[in-house]
Amino acid sequence: MSTSPFNARRRQKFLREDIYHNTRKNQLELFEGQLLNKNIADSTQSQTVIYQFLYLEAFWIWILDYTAGEPLDALAPRIADIVDKFEEWNEVDQLYQQELAFDFPEDGPYEYEGAPQFSILSDYEDTLQLLSIAILLRDQRSVRRIIHVLRSHRGHDGLFEQLIGAYVEDSQDLDTCIISKPYNTLLQVFYEEDDNAALALLQKYLKQWYPAMKNHPRWYDEHLNINEEGYAAYYGYWAFEAGATVFILDLDDSQIEHLVYPKDLVDYARTLWEEGRYTSQETEPLIRKGRVEGDQPCPQTGFWETPAKLHSRSHFEQGQIMPVFDDAVHGETSWYWSEEQ
Repeated sequence: MSTSPFNARRRQKFLREDIYHNTRKNQLELFEGQLLNKNIADSTQSQTVIYQFLYLEAFWIWILDYTAGEPLDALAPRIADIVDKFEEWNEVDQLYQQELAFDFPEDGPYEYEGAPQFSILSDYEDTLQLLSIAILLRDQRSVRRIIHVLRSHRGHDGLFEQLIGAYVEDSQDLDTCIISKPYNTLLQVFYEEDDNAALALLQKYLKQWYPAMKNHPRWYDEHLNINEEGYAAYYGYWAFEAGATVFILDLDDSQIEHLVYPKDLVDYARTLWEEGRYTSQETEPLIRKGRVEGDQPCPQTGFWETPAKLHSRSHFEQGQIMPVFDDAVHGETSWYWSEEQ
């Protein structure tokens, strides 16, 4: 944690130091409570809700720490663990989708559909934020993992296609977003050839962004809603996708000072680019402490679990070959280091 005065390092003026600490403590308690619920959930439907909750709470704690002014070098490596939780949610959701297809055959056979629903504002914005942060941190491996989860959304949303254009071989030009306001404005930035006009569109988007979030069920206007315990569902209001757009197009953002624009994160991305550095690269091995694929040796002795099977938490010795479940989603079994040891 940084030791400089809180008000000097915070990235948004709404966050007071006491609110930050109280909110962070509350979020961690919520997270721990759901970890316990995960182990006793008796259906894939309830597990889907829990895994989504765990992913989002971890993500919002990251955003809260960013808003509080934590150094980017410390925040950057944490994104990979959040993407782990994003993948875990998706894997459990696929099991739930398969069960629904079996129980209601009249609705048609199971077809892969990534867990986030782009037609829902909160799903769409939360997912774009995660993707954009990974892009700005030059976390190449996390970006590709997110794209893999979202592969069923390819060809449907113009902004998503533009953000991932450098990471796919079949980039697509689409002129609309699934949610038009305010995202069509940001999409136009990618098609504007004049930099000044592009920046004008970007400024317009930043003005539109927060009013358009009024239907976000979790955090809209929560800086005004501090409860008696001294915490709030305010983590910071950030249009990270605008920052990713500026970085991808290499626009001059020197005159952009809007509250929701993550200027220092864009500067950080440019520094990484200029120095040829990455938070991670695609060539890094799949086996690491936090995750290992089935049929691979266990990298560390301890408890591991997989979303491919309910109540899978098991103890493995280092070097032991991790099991594969034949009925796992897409024929893959990914094991994750248990939060509880």
